[in-house]
Amino acid sequence: MKICTLYGDGFYYIPGTQTCMKIGGFLRTEVNVHAAGSFTPFTNGSNAFQYRGEDNYITRARGVVTFDVREQTNWGTLRAYIAGGWQYSSNDAPTLSLAGAAVAAGGGAASPANTNNSNTYLLRAFIQLGGFTFGKTASFYDFFNTSKYSLQTNFIYQDFAGVGVFTYGYTQQLGNGLGFTVAAQDPTPFMHPIVDLGDTAAAPALAFPAPGAAPGSVALGGPTNNGFQNAGTLVPDFVLALRADQAWGGAQVAALLHDNRVRYFNQTANGQIAGVGHPDDKWGFAVMGGIELNLPWAKGDSLGVQSQYCVGVAYACYNNSGSRVADLSWSLVNPGTIGLGWLDDAFIANVAGRDNSIQQATNWNIWAAIQHYWAPDLRTSLYGGYTAYKANSSDIDALVCAPLHAAQAAISATGCADWAAWAMGSRSIWNPVKNLDVGVDVLYTSMAKSAFQGARVTFAPGGSAAATTVNVGNTHIWAGILRIQYNFYP
Repeated sequence: MKICTLYGDGFYYIPGTQTCMKIGGFLRTEVNVHAAGSFTPFTNGSNAFQYRGEDNYITRARGVVTFDVREQTNWGTLRAYIAGGWQYSSNDAPTLSLAGAAVAAGGGAASPANTNNSNTYLLRAFIQLGGFTFGKTASFYDFFNTSKYSLQTNFIYQDFAGVGVFTYGYTQQLGNGLGFTVAAQDPTPFMHPIVDLGDTAAAPALAFPAPGAAPGSVALGGPTNNGFQNAGTLVPDFVLALRADQAWGGAQVAALLHDNRVRYFNQTANGQIAGVGHPDDKWGFAVMGGIELNLPWAKGDSLGVQSQYCVGVAYACYNNSGSRVADLSWSLVNPGTIGLGWLDDAFIANVAGRDNSIQQATNWNIWAAIQHYWAPDLRTSLYGGYTAYKANSSDIDALVCAPLHAAQAAISATGCADWAAWAMGSRSIWNPVKNLDVGVDVLYTSMAKSAFQGARVTFAPGGSAAATTVNVGNTHIWAGILRIQYNFYP
């Protein structure tokens, strides 16, 4: 095959054409302690209960193959890029041979026990022509490069690069390393709930006992109902970004617009009929700014800082497992204490005498990281940040906080669903040979303020038949990862 030098190392002409292709990829193995695959600390879910049923570590192997195909046209470079592969984690069936199908212990035909196809992995699938981009790629809202500083998929800020998002966008180069992008992206896999606070059909996930009363005498409605009242998507999210890439580093400011839509009211009141009436749509938005500086101490040294602020579009400020129905972002238990935090986009309540419009929550973050090369084959980073969520809802205050405060005075009568968290970690990577990464990452994550602070909550932890009553307060967790990765691309 003939070497193609137009696009850098590793490209070859496809025989008989003027099209060049590069095949690459990586093979990754990792052990995560108190964290799931790609280092997501156990802040929610069954493992966050920290009881004997918890898995203290998760292992995973992932193999990815990349295809980069390019050719020159009258419209500029035409490019197609695919990155996809397979992975296998601790909790997958040992006889799993096809994604989404598991063989029963007694043998026989495969059953769809693993229906989310979690053993296949499609990171990128996009086409570029000139300044246009079409397909699944990183978001143009992204700036901070997570993989440069950490082995984790972080949740305190949003970085779509680790999973990819469907995007149609155009970038106009303005000269001197400055570019402006307008794009539309699909929010469907990431949307968080709009909760109807008057909807009592869903059973509350947790119960707060009043002082001296039996556990469960005061039920917590609202955020814990996880009432996904979002209407179907009507328009995509829109992204505007202005980015500079210079010899000194880079910087970006960007904005994202998101349409919040509700299906129907679940109550008849205020002239609105349940199942027929609905509030008007309301636009949510997110803004971000970031800067990265190349430091002079050693080649590759850098310092990055980023902040994001979101109104009614929580997924643009917090990476909560990439699930549109996932609003419980924190349920971490330490001995005798549980930390709580929900991440809903907005709230409605068609209750007599109250505003029944969409009330949008707010959240924001700040994140920073620094990296230093001790030697060409050894580098260390230090990173950390803070995030805060506010329900920002008079309906939450009146329909959730006030009744709970009346029954249990330790709970705030306003803003009881607000919460905040912070994290700090360090990662080191050693390259004993070229293209082989041996990395260790350690992260401490803690609540700065739990939602429903000062309450006592009763729940049945995973692996336990008995209900347990614990205090609601700030909880924390240490997590770590050992990753060995072979990057087999030129």
